[in-house]
Amino acid sequence: MSLKDSLCAVELFCELPDDLVEEVIARGSTVEVGPGVPVVKQGDRGAGMVMLLKGSADVDVDGRAVGSLSKGDYFGEMSLIDGSGRTATVTSGPDGLTAFRLSPAAFTDLIDQHPHTAVLLLKGLVTRVRQLEELVSEGAAS
Repeated sequence: MSLKDSLCAVELFCELPDDLVEEVIARGSTVEVGPGVPVVKQGDRGAGMVMLLKGSADVDVDGRAVGSLSKGDYFGEMSLIDGSGRTATVTSGPDGLTAFRLSPAAFTDLIDQHPHTAVLLLKGLVTRVRQLEELVSEGAAS
């Protein structure tokens, strides 16, 4: 699967036209992280959105394991908008990982240059928030 296909599968970017997805790719970067290395630490600011392209990662909150991530999973999309600190520490898995990273500055530049895309991106973000709310309510019911 290409990087473009991977991004188009993400709710945040799925409504964007192809040319803007290409621009997101141009503004982001691909990073490789060795095994057991923190990708982000709880409380950190400014790391932006990260999407796993290869490998896995473990998620900890307050030092307690809460989940894992694999190819296609992403995190930090809300920090693109509000710049808030990380709510979890994400550490690369035993084989390391390769990820696409989009910084808040790159995201802001994209919105500044293409203001009409803000509504499309917000629709994607709302979809993500609703999915997370559903997971939380399912967890509360069990």
